[in-house]
Amino acid sequence: MNTRNGRVGMRNSEGRKATLHRNLAPLLLATVAFSVCVGCGEERQRMLFHAGIGQRSSLNEVKEIFQKLHPEIQFNFAYKGSGYFIADIERSREGDLYMPGEEFYLLQAVERGYISDYNPKTDVAAHFMVVIVTPRGNPGNIQRIEDFARPGVRVSLGNPKACAIGIWGEKTFRKAGILEAVRKNAVHEAKCIAEAANAPQHRVVDAGLLWSSTAVLYLRDLEIIPIEPKYRGFVRLPVGVLTFAKHPEIAYKMKRFILSEQGKGIFRSHAYVTVPGPLDAESFCADGGKASEDDCKWLVQAARVCKDETIPVNVETCGHLIKEVLRQRQTNRAGCE
Repeated sequence: MNTRNGRVGMRNSEGRKATLHRNLAPLLLATVAFSVCVGCGEERQRMLFHAGIGQRSSLNEVKEIFQKLHPEIQFNFAYKGSGYFIADIERSREGDLYMPGEEFYLLQAVERGYISDYNPKTDVAAHFMVVIVTPRGNPGNIQRIEDFARPGVRVSLGNPKACAIGIWGEKTFRKAGILEAVRKNAVHEAKCIAEAANAPQHRVVDAGLLWSSTAVLYLRDLEIIPIEPKYRGFVRLPVGVLTFAKHPEIAYKMKRFILSEQGKGIFRSHAYVTVPGPLDAESFCADGGKASEDDCKWLVQAARVCKDETIPVNVETCGHLIKEVLRQRQTNRAGCE
């Protein structure tokens, strides 16, 4: 009887220990979780920046410089075609900064109350400039906008519902009176600026339109042809802080940096135009191309230098695009010789 009671007592003791362990487990997990959360407070603050794919090169450099100035911040960038942003923001209500590839999309955010303090006079960091691009060697002999309507020319068009370059393609060809003829020549539709660049790079088409800041990434693979002033379009690139930003003070610091002279200088080094000169009501060049003449000249010259290894790379040969030419000279890009 005593032995049996002793065994029962041992089993009860073991049961109590097991129960104690089971009760302690959640407490231990909670303690660990609490420790992790305390540790998280010492990590850099994480912020989300919604931006158009076309701004990737310049914003990555802005991010690198800004994080050296503010090491406590970790910026995460969501790059995509501008037409997809509003739906994403509307659904998630997440993000701190917004810089789409066209002012039209930022104004949509303003109308919906996602940005409350946009100033169109001061909040534009730079401009895209629209250029013609062809495969290397320009096999279709494309020289001007009207050539897109020539019978037999294979054209890439951006989808205006998905990307800003699509809107500008329609605006440009409509202004030239050739939109329907160009649509008949379209053999490729791009949903984002990267797709618009890949089509001529891989010789799927004879011609397309790109932003100058995208074309400069393909100096060895594409021919870049400035558009004559009356059809030369410029796209305002505004930046705004979202009303539901988790860290608005730091977001405004980032915005001010982007809009500073240092920030704008970074954009220009990636072939954005910071001083486009007078523009008409549709944002086409209105000064005969005077203000953007140097931007066009250096873009064409940079492509020539990048393709010809005998030409030295310096400020005299590449102007403000020297960093990009050096980068591509040192990189074996797909499709190069």
